[in-house]
Amino acid sequence: MNVLVVESNSGIAQLLSSFLRRCGHVVDEACYGREAIRRLQSSRYDIVITDSEIIGVDGAELCKFIKSHFQDNYVIGISGYLSALKDLADAGADVCFSKPFDIDLVRKAIDCITALRTTFVRIPNQDPSSQEKLPEPFPLVI
Repeated sequence: MNVLVVESNSGIAQLLSSFLRRCGHVVDEACYGREAIRRLQSSRYDIVITDSEIIGVDGAELCKFIKSHFQDNYVIGISGYLSALKDLADAGADVCFSKPFDIDLVRKAIDCITALRTTFVRIPNQDPSSQEKLPEPFPLVI
């Protein structure tokens, strides 16, 4: 999976990135919301992990942007503030983790997303109206 980690705290960004790379994912990092948007516009990502407290465009705004422009992307939100987790969930984040978070739970969430991606693949040249509709994901706050 191609993952974009958006986190202004370099220690947390490095922890997530190195862990995800060891799990076999391709990972890019962005420190700021606008940098994340530029990366999203120039590269393809399956998952975006974003903190709520990023500079420029906050995590909830970034989540709204992703959900309106890149509907196939999954968003994992992280924050140390309960109100910010609610904002991320309201903005469309698929899963939210409170800080400090259990890195293994992040891995499990990504494993679930990977399983969904590989199980439910659109068949090219098939009428979209004839394809089975998947239920809308609901935000999970942990």
